[in-house]
Amino acid sequence: MRMRPKGHCVTLIGLRVYAVFGRMKMCSKRFFVWKFAYLAVLSFLGWGCAQQTLPGDPPESFTALRIAHAGGGIEGKTYTNSYQALDHNLQIGFVYFELDFVFTSDEQLVCLHDWNQSFGRAFGYQTNQKLSLKKMQELISANTTWTNCTLDDLADWMLKNGAAHIVTDVKERNLKALSLIAKKLPDAHRRVIPQIYTPENYSAVKEMGFEQIIWTLYRYPHGESEVLNNIQNFRGAFAITMPESRAKTSLPNALASEGIPTYVHTINSLEKADDYINRFGITNIYTDFLLPAQ
Repeated sequence: MRMRPKGHCVTLIGLRVYAVFGRMKMCSKRFFVWKFAYLAVLSFLGWGCAQQTLPGDPPESFTALRIAHAGGGIEGKTYTNSYQALDHNLQIGFVYFELDFVFTSDEQLVCLHDWNQSFGRAFGYQTNQKLSLKKMQELISANTTWTNCTLDDLADWMLKNGAAHIVTDVKERNLKALSLIAKKLPDAHRRVIPQIYTPENYSAVKEMGFEQIIWTLYRYPHGESEVLNNIQNFRGAFAITMPESRAKTSLPNALASEGIPTYVHTINSLEKADDYINRFGITNIYTDFLLPAQ
């Protein structure tokens, strides 16, 4: 288990050892032997016992709340990445919202799963190329059903809904997108949870200041041993999410034994959710339609 002991252990033991000195003559050889031993003990314990986390410090472990997939389902629809979905699922109790982001032709970000099927479902026609942010804003304004978010508008929505956290899904140039997101969204280091696709990107994303990270395995080609080896290099709060095929293996329980929270995506059956959690050791799920507390 990756656990960190509380910092007061050094102080308490140190005080007990120091109390012994009070019963010794300051000039005795025995006093100096004990003083040397005392300093050695404190040095050893200081290495092993980290300080207590202070208010405002980054979390030591990942808070694995249920995640509303693509903003969460609404009126039987999925992948809307819309404010209607965000508002509805926030109202029923969700706090974590996964959103898909794509780059526009002028290198801005909008909430959309892809420029093919997802774009066609949202706007009623197919495009064979990326559109500009201005064109997307025009289409979004004209859409009477769902309102996809742009990065600026999402920042406003987050300011109005202080409990909401965004889990990012960016399939193209993830690091560049996360850099834009870190600059635009309010309190992004705390309220944005980036997904990464390769373990090599973990340090770069941490250096951007994000407190919690999710490593998603659906693109990762290697097996359980490689996953377990890579997480030994991760520092800070993180979780791992995986498709159902991996969730049915021994990996979730192996990660649980390391103290690492896990997710499986995307689960809309309560029976399946219970099975993954109780049988396979998954911590929580991404879902379109299950309630956050189910």
